[in-house]
Amino acid sequence: MEQELRERFDFYAGRRDRSEQAVVVELLREVQEVCGCVPAELQREAARACGVPESLVAALVRRYPSLREARYRHEITACTGERCRGKGGFAVLEALRRELGVAAQGLSADGSVLLRTQNCLRHCGTAPNLLVDGEILPHVTPEQIPALVRKLRSS
Repeated sequence: MEQELRERFDFYAGRRDRSEQAVVVELLREVQEVCGCVPAELQREAARACGVPESLVAALVRRYPSLREARYRHEITACTGERCRGKGGFAVLEALRRELGVAAQGLSADGSVLLRTQNCLRHCGTAPNLLVDGEILPHVTPEQIPALVRKLRSS
């Protein structure tokens, strides 16, 4: 794997267009194909190979949904918009953080679930809401969180 990555970094480092955003994303996708994700140390290496700031590479990894910084299996997005907050959304978020072992937005303690927040999921009529692996879960309560996490970890 290291040799394969080295060859890719060397190839992109030799390209004239190496600093163009599309080329950087292309390299990041190839790195993810080899490793399953694009962790911080490989983001730094990609930035060096392409001659761009590390902050740009990190922003691209966050911006492109197809790129992942870690090998998580599931993604949960908790709505923190006004309606969800007003109907107990923060209690749901805190229950998620507790159950997953996440101190702030990020990976669960076991690395299997990525927890994110978003200001509004645009389903205000069914607040509070979670987006779990791309599917909206409406009317979520803190009491439902342990069963949800057990289900995700067993799948």
